Amino acid sequence: MSRGFYALTSGMLTQQRKIDISGNNIANMNTSGYKKEQTVTTSFGSLFLHKYKQSGIHENAEPLNNVSVIRTALENYTVHSQGTLEETGNITDFAIMGSGFFAVDNNGQLLYTRNGSFNIDEEGYLKLEGAGRVQGEFGEIYVGSDKFGFSDDGSIIIEGEAVDRIAVYDFEDYNSLNKYREGLFISDAEPELMDYPVILNKTIERSNINVTEELAGLISSQRALQTAAQALKIYDMTDDKAVSEISKIV
Repeated sequence: MSRGFYALTSGMLTQQRKIDISGNNIANMNTSGYKKEQTVTTSFGSLFLHKYKQSGIHENAEPLNNVSVIRTALENYTVHSQGTLEETGNITDFAIMGSGFFAVDNNGQLLYTRNGSFNIDEEGYLKLEGAGRVQGEFGEIYVGSDKFGFSDDGSIIIEGEAVDRIAVYDFEDYNSLNKYREGLFISDAEPELMDYPVILNKTIERSNINVTEELAGLISSQRALQTAAQALKIYDMTDDKAVSEISKIV
């Protein structure tokens, strides 16, 4: 099979993966605390180019360069840059300025998130919808109702008394975080409880999606995919013609 088939097919698969990632980013542009994903591509196989010189009966090969045969998607990675902070006026909304993650208990499993759009469950605990109860330094945070206060050090105030402090964790290496669900991460690494996190109340962190960049990348990938598909058809037509012409000669 022609090497071109491999290169074009690989290119189509890579561009489709980029399209899927950009589409998912755009779909989550309004998800609080969502962090965009990007695809890393790499070369798969290479060719060495040489310039051949004939001197009498001797032939010398002079190396020129090497080129990639196939580009393929290596992995996806998450961009953990700060999203835009937006004031909501909602007492159960929180946002972290700078590094760190909130922690929620999902059936005994700790999940980490930048999404601070919390609610209060039927038992009076602070929770992240669909994920679990928010963790404080002393466990699950009980507020009772939305009549609680908040201090700059992250403490929850009920009837003038600090009952707990919202826990914010950070990781030495963010590559240890694995995506659990949109805006939620899980990790086997041991996080560090931050002593002085900056937490804002009545504020949420929006996603770090730049819609213009995502749309531009989406259009570019779609065009590259279409071009590769057309070239693949030409290769197929050429091979069909070659087979039919050779059969006539024979």
